[in-house]
Amino acid sequence: MQRIQRDDQTAFQQLYESFFYQLYQFAYSYVQSKEIAEEVVHDVFLRLWQQRETLETIENISVYLYVSVRNAACNSLRKKKTGLLIPIDELPQQQLQLSINPESVLINRELQARIREAVAQLPTRCKLVFKLIKEDGLSYKEVAAILDISVKTVDTQLYLALKKLSFALHSVWQDYTAKPTPPSKSSAGSSLPKKKLFQP
Repeated sequence: MQRIQRDDQTAFQQLYESFFYQLYQFAYSYVQSKEIAEEVVHDVFLRLWQQRETLETIENISVYLYVSVRNAACNSLRKKKTGLLIPIDELPQQQLQLSINPESVLINRELQARIREAVAQLPTRCKLVFKLIKEDGLSYKEVAAILDISVKTVDTQLYLALKKLSFALHSVWQDYTAKPTPPSKSSAGSSLPKKKLFQP
């Protein structure tokens, strides 16, 4: 941050690239528009650069950026629609876009799709808390500050999210493992297929 305060554009570009995708997804969860979400994030970073001399007053840059994006997104909705802030629980389900990192889960595409479906069925607040903690790597305290809720509420929402996912994915995994394993080419013509180890 000190480098940015000294007008280091390279350091600022690194900060931008580190946070852009997560902040874009977060903004999109509110505005449900790719163009507006990008504009919101760009505007937040533009203001940050314009006010770079005051960066030393920011205690947590992650929380600052997420809160700034949340406020900018809500302002955009207020101008465009009702003139009122929209509570998290009233956001439409489809507005929250979550991604499963294929490099972190060694399962096939079909099961990944089923996981996405299970995540999509989570209540809006559960889903958003799950994303910020499990995907964006934020702490409970940071998420509480970003969403303007208590740490206890964050803990409760994450517990509910994990409980619902555990239940949903347990049945998915049972369905998946119950599928018959096709015989290998080498066993074609044999009376019985060779026994194979299950590899998820």
